[in-house]
Amino acid sequence: MALLSDDAIAIAQGVSVTPAPGWTVGNRGPNWVALNNADTTAQLRITVKPAGGADAAGLLQADIDQFTGGASAILTDVNRLTAPETKPLPGPNFQQEASVDYTATVVNPQGTIPVIGTFTELLNTSNGRSAFIDFRQDSSATGQAAGEGAMMIGSMQ
Repeated sequence: MALLSDDAIAIAQGVSVTPAPGWTVGNRGPNWVALNNADTTAQLRITVKPAGGADAAGLLQADIDQFTGGASAILTDVNRLTAPETKPLPGPNFQQEASVDYTATVVNPQGTIPVIGTFTELLNTSNGRSAFIDFRQDSSATGQAAGEGAMMIGSMQ
């Protein structure tokens, strides 16, 4: 399903993302969506949930552990390249952001694919809701994919 860049996708009540041009919905479920770029070399997956805390960096670490642990994880050999970086956000939907860059291997039916990416946690300190975001790209992604990912994350704030 191709979307125009101004077609925001609702993820959960009051939270949406505006896809970059050429990005499409790859999959979705209750309170989550996965977007792919045109050649599927990059993916942005967003899950909105109750935060369970007021520390964006701590929530990020817990969400990474949950997302990458267990038998159903599609990311293996996850190597966190940075400590969580946190910053305040001026937007109405989220007031804190924490992020960690990583390398990993995606496991799929066609084999394994090395990827680089960023895990991001957006936290709404007033309503206790957070968004856990996994942006990843493989080595054949264009240079603009990371900028498109950042733009889409920014559209949620």
